[in-house]
Amino acid sequence: MELTFVGTGGATATPRPFCQCEICEKARTLGEPYKRNSSSLYIKEISGLIDCPEDIGDSVNRRGITDIEHLFITHWHPDHTFGLRVILESFYDFRENKALKKINLYIAGKVYEELMKFYPALGYHANVLKVCDIIILDHRESIEINGVEVTAIGYQGENSSIYGYLLEEGDKRALYTPCDTISWEQEVQNLDLLINECGMFSPEVTVEIAFEDLMRRIETMQVKKTLLTHIEEIELNRYGWDYLREMKSTYPKIDFDFAYDGLTVKLKRGI
Repeated sequence: MELTFVGTGGATATPRPFCQCEICEKARTLGEPYKRNSSSLYIKEISGLIDCPEDIGDSVNRRGITDIEHLFITHWHPDHTFGLRVILESFYDFRENKALKKINLYIAGKVYEELMKFYPALGYHANVLKVCDIIILDHRESIEINGVEVTAIGYQGENSSIYGYLLEEGDKRALYTPCDTISWEQEVQNLDLLINECGMFSPEVTVEIAFEDLMRRIETMQVKKTLLTHIEEIELNRYGWDYLREMKSTYPKIDFDFAYDGLTVKLKRGI
């Protein structure tokens, strides 16, 4: 199973528009790995994408992704869904007024209801342009595509408004939980890879998981490897790049690293 981080930034990508801080200037001048688009993950074996933030067009072009068959949504927030038009309308011919293909769009029922409140254009894409089929995938429901099983995991069970996805191929298991994991209440064991939001370094932010709390959670999960995504520009601006390296040395017992745009991970069966 080959997983590529299409984007690893937070609600605000790096560089942040108009910001002249050292972090953003470095991202503008040097590009990757300092430049971070908002978070999204590509699964090669199924031509699948998890989430589509506003800058998804730039993200898939940078990665050389030429097709998407399956699109999975974690929750309605703009930095995870407001690139829907960019993705879906890429497969529509406006001269001939016809869809070139349909994408399978997987989303939990409650998430779909919320998304339609904030992004009702999804109904237009599905019912008028006909560029996607909406498939409800609720808590602990699975679909198998080309040998990869994808299971939706509601953070708080059946009534969740935020979801992660468990990816399994053979004996390899990866869990993608990119955002708002302060509300995570599930138990998922025997993970080869956990891809989780970075959490917040700033102690005054109490609505998101604190980095130290996340480290304690990962340690109890006994995950083989953790990669952190959804890294906020505002946190990098405040703490700097060296702080990330400092955090790695602060928690030497936990095998974790900070992901970057373009990072590709291969989970090979039986290894």
